[in-house]
Amino acid sequence: MTADVNVHDRSAARSAFRTVPATIANAAAFLRHSRASRSVVRNFQDRRVRQMVTHAYANVPYYRGVFDRAGVRPRQIRGAPDLYLIPVTTKGDLRAAPPGDLFACGVDPTKLITHITGGSTGEPFAIHRSWLEERTLGLIRRRTLHYYGANSRALVAVATFNHRPARNEKRAIEKMFNSLGVFRVRPLHCLVPPEDLIAQLASLSPDVIGGYAGVLDRIAGVLSASSIRIPPPLCVISGAEVLDRAAARRIAAAFRAPVYDTYGSHEFSRIAWQCRKTGEYHRSDDSVVTEILNGSRPAEPGEEGRMVGTALHSYAMPFIRFELGDMVTAGAETCGCGQPFSTLRGIRGRIVDYFTMPDGTLLHPYEIAAALKDDGMSWVARYELVQHTRNRIVLTAVPRTQPSSETIQKMRAAVATVVGPAVEFDVAIVDRIDPGETGKYRIYRSMVARD
Repeated sequence: MTADVNVHDRSAARSAFRTVPATIANAAAFLRHSRASRSVVRNFQDRRVRQMVTHAYANVPYYRGVFDRAGVRPRQIRGAPDLYLIPVTTKGDLRAAPPGDLFACGVDPTKLITHITGGSTGEPFAIHRSWLEERTLGLIRRRTLHYYGANSRALVAVATFNHRPARNEKRAIEKMFNSLGVFRVRPLHCLVPPEDLIAQLASLSPDVIGGYAGVLDRIAGVLSASSIRIPPPLCVISGAEVLDRAAARRIAAAFRAPVYDTYGSHEFSRIAWQCRKTGEYHRSDDSVVTEILNGSRPAEPGEEGRMVGTALHSYAMPFIRFELGDMVTAGAETCGCGQPFSTLRGIRGRIVDYFTMPDGTLLHPYEIAAALKDDGMSWVARYELVQHTRNRIVLTAVPRTQPSSETIQKMRAAVATVVGPAVEFDVAIVDRIDPGETGKYRIYRSMVARD
């Protein structure tokens, strides 16, 4: 350690995020900030930046190395405007580092909650958080619901991928709240037929309906042609995939409710949510510092750039100036609606195609991805999954290490349990995968015209 970080700084930075009182203080701040001035939010952000930088330099070997190689000391970072002094970190940088170097000293990774993501670039990666950190980020998502009119007693039904519960994801508090009728969330498996999802929604009569954009659009199409009517929710909230205007109109008409889009990632959780008045996106400035970079300079309002983020509440495994791989359009410093958050004008995110099976049924590619991850994708550095015909799907992969023939055979067997014996599944190993014409990787694509 250097004299730049004293023992008191290290102790404060390492303990502040591990306590229930700190989590409660964050909750209070998040609630206040929606009604606060821009300067209050900026001051909160700058304090958190200073604490995070001090913590990372003192306790996380990877970031201490980044800072030292760049000749940067924590005292130079007085707030978000100074983050440019720190080099940008990519997913590849983190994957190349010794795993133990990514965690804070004294943190046992086996006791953390783990999220595995392919991201928008098709690079499998593991994100780890403590239980309290997970709860803190959940407060930001809850604030979004409150902004859209859902109080603590609202029932939220979310059509998303039904992953197994994460290791160390203790949900006793959530179960207690649900039993008391507050903060109720009902996950629905998005891969079941839309008719089944509609029946579940009709039975639940939720106050808020959420899910992937493509899933919601598909449900809307079936619902519009159905005799079943779901009581109109307060709103429908889309996320994870691109929501275009035509899809938003179809969803709004089918559910007879306003539709709002959100933007997030596993690394940062909720990054932004759509303004009810302006249509731009409020950036979650008190949970993540978001930079939109055009080359090495900040993008001007209306200009597109790369999304780079710094997590303000993830201390076990920090993310400082982490490049997500998304392209977004910068918005104004504050939203025209009066909220004190900076904005995004647009998001060029992930587009996911459904795969058409030989019998005409539609399969969400996340189901194939889940089978592959369950079987093990540790050898894959980057991938894309493309349906070429109804009877042929190809996983194109850039390997980190060469897989054995046994590994490939296990992958084929795992996918066969999902797509059936009539669909051929191939694995193509290549040196590189280039982005599409838009500069964006599309890791799930179907080249089959839908009937």
